[in-house]
Amino acid sequence: MYGNSSYEPQSRRLPWMDLGEVRKAVFELLEEDRIDIPWGHIQAEGHDVTEEEIRTTLEKGPFELHEDVDGRYEATFSEREFPLAVLVVFELWEADALRRIKVLTGYHVPKPWGRALGR
Repeated sequence: MYGNSSYEPQSRRLPWMDLGEVRKAVFELLEEDRIDIPWGHIQAEGHDVTEEEIRTTLEKGPFELHEDVDGRYEATFSEREFPLAVLVVFELWEADALRRIKVLTGYHVPKPWGRALGR
């Protein structure tokens, strides 16, 4: 799932970027619909998230650096009225000079202290 197939175009994960630059890139890529979501993995793991929840989390949620992998990020978001938040783990990839958001997973997590996350 996380590797490159010999049948896919040559691609690479972009190295660590400033979170402000990541946010700009994510907004642009979402607008251009350049996002890959591994629905097979998400469904197999029983993560009951929708594409709308993933996109909203990437648009509105705060980003954090992944603590173990360079160039991997996490976004978390929840509306005020919902008891759970959505956590999305993603990377930015480049193939043939085009960038894409590569979502690795997305799932619901308990919201800390019952507060809304994001804007």
